Amino acid sequence: MAGAEAVLHVWKEWGIQLLILLSFTIQVVLLILADLRRSIDSGVLRACVWSAYLLADSTAIYVLGHLSVTSRSPEHELMGFWAPFLLLHLGGQDNITAYAIEDNRLWLRHLQTLAVQVAAAAYALYESPFLGSGSSLLRAASVLMFGVGVAKYGERVWALKAPSTEGLQTDLTDEEVFKVVEMQLSLMHDVFYTKIGVIHGWYGFCIRIISLLATTIALVLFHIFGDQKEVVYSKLDVAVTYVLLIGALVMELTSIFRFVFSSWTCALLITCGTRWHLPARAVLSLRRLVPWKARYWSGSMGQHNMLQLCARSRTSRGSKVARWIGAEDPWNMLVCSWSVPVSEFIEQLMVKQAGKNSHWRVEHPLAARIQELVNKGGMYGDLDWTVEESILVWHIATDIYLYWCRENEQEKATGETEQTRRRADLAKAAEALSNYMLFLLASRPYMLPPPNGRNAYVQKDHLDSLEYSSAQDLAKSLQRLGSELNTGTIELTSTTPVIGRRDSATSMKGAQLGEKLIGQDLQVVGSSSGESDTLELIVEVWLEMLFYVGYRCSAHSHSKQLSSGGELVTIAALLCKYIRAPPELGFK
Repeated sequence: MAGAEAVLHVWKEWGIQLLILLSFTIQVVLLILADLRRSIDSGVLRACVWSAYLLADSTAIYVLGHLSVTSRSPEHELMGFWAPFLLLHLGGQDNITAYAIEDNRLWLRHLQTLAVQVAAAAYALYESPFLGSGSSLLRAASVLMFGVGVAKYGERVWALKAPSTEGLQTDLTDEEVFKVVEMQLSLMHDVFYTKIGVIHGWYGFCIRIISLLATTIALVLFHIFGDQKEVVYSKLDVAVTYVLLIGALVMELTSIFRFVFSSWTCALLITCGTRWHLPARAVLSLRRLVPWKARYWSGSMGQHNMLQLCARSRTSRGSKVARWIGAEDPWNMLVCSWSVPVSEFIEQLMVKQAGKNSHWRVEHPLAARIQELVNKGGMYGDLDWTVEESILVWHIATDIYLYWCRENEQEKATGETEQTRRRADLAKAAEALSNYMLFLLASRPYMLPPPNGRNAYVQKDHLDSLEYSSAQDLAKSLQRLGSELNTGTIELTSTTPVIGRRDSATSMKGAQLGEKLIGQDLQVVGSSSGESDTLELIVEVWLEMLFYVGYRCSAHSHSKQLSSGGELVTIAALLCKYIRAPPELGFK
């Protein structure tokens, strides 16, 4: 009981001070971490930013409500001066106005909250003893900070209401297109999740200058007021006030620096011509100290492999426990997903493929595109599948073929040549793209064109009837099964073990396609380009799927993922837009 009483005593004496320091700390956390989420795809980072984002408003609103009562106390009259700082905290940081794209639709709710909280802060100031009979210096500082707080909070609501985009028009070569698309991804993040659309107008420029001056003057006035020693205040209250004032000043300076060195300001200075030549050169020189890649997007692609997942599910104790408690699917996504950097080789392949796709019309179905690619490669067959089926079938077939290729490479053990390096790059690209598309299906199904789903992915129990202890064993078993199905050694009947389930058709198609890809190589034994041709075909099919999914994905889904570092499929969609752009936009 004594411990509980001590805690209650501390809370009663210092609770408000601790909470307002917590509100300030949350703003510092958001200032530091919010920018990282555009370039780092991390679940831990997202959890930290999400927690801070939710706590920021609730903490400030809670404290503001209590200040209207506590600030009446003569021994705590400085607390009334803290109310404007809470409005400043509710205004948030320039680098995050929305955590998710849906937050932009709630601007009316934030407008209502703005009116209520401004009234609460005004009431807390009105009830403060110093406003009527206190020092004129403190009154002036309070009015200045109240004006800054209202302006900053209003700016946040405006930023939520009016995200907008502007086109980029310039001459670009193929090599520059990918970099420009990455830049646009970063600019799109700024538009939807920060105050960038507001602060780079006359209002944003003025409010930053006025806020900096007002905060500096308020700090000086409070310091002079403290030196007069007319009234003795609690040392803790004075210390908290200094923390709030100095913290607000540092944040305003940070906001000014971010404004000056942003990509938007650089573009504005460059377009102003010779009048701003020297400032533009100075800003651009300092910006080069930060690697350009760090300013754009995560530059990574998620990975998920079905064969590795099945092998792990069979041997891992964690998977068995998760299956027993009915949480196997989320457990598998947690432990069997990872990410890899997007290689320059894949970037080059994407730009070339986007150029090849310039003649496709939007209404062309994916099956028709893949069918034409496969027919050009000398393979024939019915490939009329849905997007979900196509991803699963080609993923299984790609794994079967790549495992077979690795065994062949080990047996041949030839020296490294330009051709072997090319095959190795193609194999890595095929594996990365295959795993990425399955990752989208398993973890981001909303990024697939409607009607999207992951039922065939979830229902994979039929693979348990095969004999395997590793992903490589499973690939060999599927290869044998595909060979038997293609040669007619076994037939598709309900009594066939692994085929008796209705949801097993996808695996069977994948096994058959994988064996056909291997057979395609065996038909050109002795030809030095056989494996490269097949790998080229596989990579081209995956790129075709990537562009199709990106182009058909909704704009809402694309913008939603910008808050988590962006997706390669969004890059593909933007590449399609650029390559298909009319000549008058200036893109080559």
